[in-house]
Amino acid sequence: MSFFYHLAEILLRIFTPKETEYIRENQMLLHPGIPGARLTKNYYVKKLGSVLAVLTAGTLLSIVILILDLQSSGEIENYLIERGAYGEGEKNVSVDVFADGEMIEKQKILTVDEKQYTSQEIKGIFYEMEQLLPHSILGENSSVDHIDHDLLLINSLDGYPVSIEWLIGDYDVLDSSGHIQETFHDDSGCPVKLTAGLSYKEYHEDYEFFVRVFPKYRSPEDRLSYDLDQSINAYALRTVSENDQILPDSVDGQELTYEKSLPRTWLYVLLISIFAAFIIYTGKDHDLNKEVAKREREMLIDYPEIVSKLTLLIGSGLTLRAAFEKVALDYKNRTYGRTSFALEEMLITVYRMRSGVSEYEAYLDFGKRCAVKRYTKLGALFSQNIKKGSSGLLPELEKEVREAFEERKANARKRGEEAGTLLLLPMVLMLSVVMIIVIIPAFMSFSL
Repeated sequence: MSFFYHLAEILLRIFTPKETEYIRENQMLLHPGIPGARLTKNYYVKKLGSVLAVLTAGTLLSIVILILDLQSSGEIENYLIERGAYGEGEKNVSVDVFADGEMIEKQKILTVDEKQYTSQEIKGIFYEMEQLLPHSILGENSSVDHIDHDLLLINSLDGYPVSIEWLIGDYDVLDSSGHIQETFHDDSGCPVKLTAGLSYKEYHEDYEFFVRVFPKYRSPEDRLSYDLDQSINAYALRTVSENDQILPDSVDGQELTYEKSLPRTWLYVLLISIFAAFIIYTGKDHDLNKEVAKREREMLIDYPEIVSKLTLLIGSGLTLRAAFEKVALDYKNRTYGRTSFALEEMLITVYRMRSGVSEYEAYLDFGKRCAVKRYTKLGALFSQNIKKGSSGLLPELEKEVREAFEERKANARKRGEEAGTLLLLPMVLMLSVVMIIVIIPAFMSFSL
C-alpha cells in the first residue's frame, strides 16, 4: 500500500481537493492536539491511496479475465464443442453465430451434455459395482455370511454415476433400510436375498446376492436391558387379567430387585423456586429503578407550577421563606389531589427551618434531596439569595419559569411521539388482519 500512498501524495500536489476545511475541523475533533493540516493530508492520502489500490487491482483482474476469455474464444474449428467428462454434468457455452460472415445472433447459449457411457462401457461399470457392492454395505459386519449389525444400503458408490435401489427378500428379518428387525431371534441365522437395482440413464440391471442374518448384536448391558424388557412384557401379558402385575425375579441368571424411583418433583419445585427468587430479586431492583424514574418525571412535571407560584408570591411582596412555606403548607392542607414528591420535600424543608436549621443550609439540602438537576439548581439559587440578598431573585425565577414551561412542552411532545411509536405495531397487526380477511376470500373465489 505504501506505493499507492506515495502516488496519492504526488496526485494531491497536482489536484487540490475541495472542502478541506470541513474535513480538517472534523479530523481535529477526532484527534485533538494534532495539527489540522497534517491530519487533512493523511486523511486524503489514505483515502486516495485506497481508491488507487482498488482501481489497480480491479484493472489487472479485468485484464487477466479478458486474456483468458480471448484464449477460449475464437472460431469453433470443425464445428466441435468439447463435452464435459463423465459425471461433470451439462455445461452452457455462449457462442456468436455468423452467416456468410455477418453476425445473425450474439451470445447464443448452447447446452452441452456431459459425455455419456456406451452400452458396452456401462455393462463393464455394472460388473465392477457388482463385485464391490457386497463389501460396501457390510458396515460393522465382518462378512456377508454373518450379519449381526445393521447394513448400510447405500444409494450410490463413489466414482460411479449409477444410482442404486434395494429390494429386501424377507422384511421379517431386515427392514427397507437394512436394519435387523427387533423381532428376529433365529440364532442359527437366516439367508436373505438382496436385490440391487443399478440404473444409469436408460440402462438398468438387477444384481442379486444373499446375506446370512443373525439376531442383532448387543453388548452385555444392552442384552440384559433387552431381555429385561422382554421378560417384563411376557409377565404383563400373563397377568393382565389379575389385580396385580407380576415382575420377573431374575433375568439371564441374575437376581432382580426393584425400588420405586424417587420422583424429581422436589427438584423441579426447587429449581422453579430458585428461578422465581432470582426473578423477584432482579425484578425488585428493576421496579425500584422504574419508581425512581417515575418520581423524577413527576417532579419535573410539578416544577413549572411550583416555581410559578413562588414567583407570583415573591412578586406580590412576600419574602422567600414566607412564599416557600405558603406553597408547602397549602399542599399540606389540601383536601384532595395526588401526592407530590417535590412538595413533600418542601414540607420537610419547612419543618427543618422551623426546628432551627438555617435557611441557607435548608435550601441546599432541599436541592440535594430532590436529586433532580432542576431542583438542585433551584436550591442553590435560594441559598445564594440568602447569602447575597434578594435583589436579583425575582428575574432569575421568572427566567426559570419560562425555561421550565418550554422544557415541559418539549417533554410532552417527546412522550407523544413515543406513544405514537408504541401504537404503530398494533396498527400494523390490525392492517395485516384486514388484508388477510380481504385477500384470502378473493383467492378462494379465483380458485373456484
